[in-house]
Amino acid sequence: MQLDKLHYAILNELQLKARASNAEIGRKIGLTAPAVAERIKKLEEAGIIKGYAVVVEYTELQYTQNVLIAIKLHPNIMIMSFLKETQEIEGIVKMVHTTGDNCFFLHMFVKSTQEITLVLDRLSKFGRTTTYSILSVPIDHKPITLK
Repeated sequence: MQLDKLHYAILNELQLKARASNAEIGRKIGLTAPAVAERIKKLEEAGIIKGYAVVVEYTELQYTQNVLIAIKLHPNIMIMSFLKETQEIEGIVKMVHTTGDNCFFLHMFVKSTQEITLVLDRLSKFGRTTTYSILSVPIDHKPITLK
């Protein structure tokens, strides 16, 4: 899909406010609401817009333990069995596969340190874990100005 400056303008507006109406976006970038809707539809069909999400403040719901768990898988571990296990673990909100000393980082919200301990017990069969307590998140979701 060939993108022009109006596509990028739409993407920039949606990053700032995903629930903005097509009319609101159109007023800001100089298009009609139907033209914005058509462009958004094409961006979705092309897989550039993957979806829309609700951002939940888990700590307001008593999920007070915000942690990153790094894991270095044992050499004989099949990644697919690890991924299947992590799909069944409640509290994981994001997981990234990385280069470096650790293979994966799991971002979790849970209600207690006991829950973290149970997760670490489940993960120990796959490799060595290191747990980091998140003290603050100075940048949570910063839009990239697309050009």
